[in-house]
Amino acid sequence: MLQCKSALTAWRDDFNPIISAGKLTQKCIADSYLQVEANNMNFIRTHQQQLRTELYQGLADHLENVAQNAVVKAGIPVILPSSFEGSPRNMRERCADAMSIFGKYGAPDLFITFTANPKLPEITENLRPS
Repeated sequence: MLQCKSALTAWRDDFNPIISAGKLTQKCIADSYLQVEANNMNFIRTHQQQLRTELYQGLADHLENVAQNAVVKAGIPVILPSSFEGSPRNMRERCADAMSIFGKYGAPDLFITFTANPKLPEITENLRPS
């Protein structure tokens, strides 16, 4: 199976079949991203002791109580660290960081967007033929 790595998707002066594959390129990049995420999740699942999840014993007790009340068998809980991108804890941490920046410096005064004409010579000169 074709493995998409960052080296394969880099722009080069010669023909690159990975970049020139159109929708197949997008699928390859998405599959590679999912492989990386699966590896990250597997690491978190198998290294719960090193991630100090014993600090969340209260959460584990709560999950066990909920499972007993619902008369179901609880599975093995996996606690995501706050460093895992996109996790609820990560989002709350980022929101708290943004709120503290607003608290110190105030709300932003400007919201700036940029638009450009894709047919401008400066843009078309730098585009690849594909």
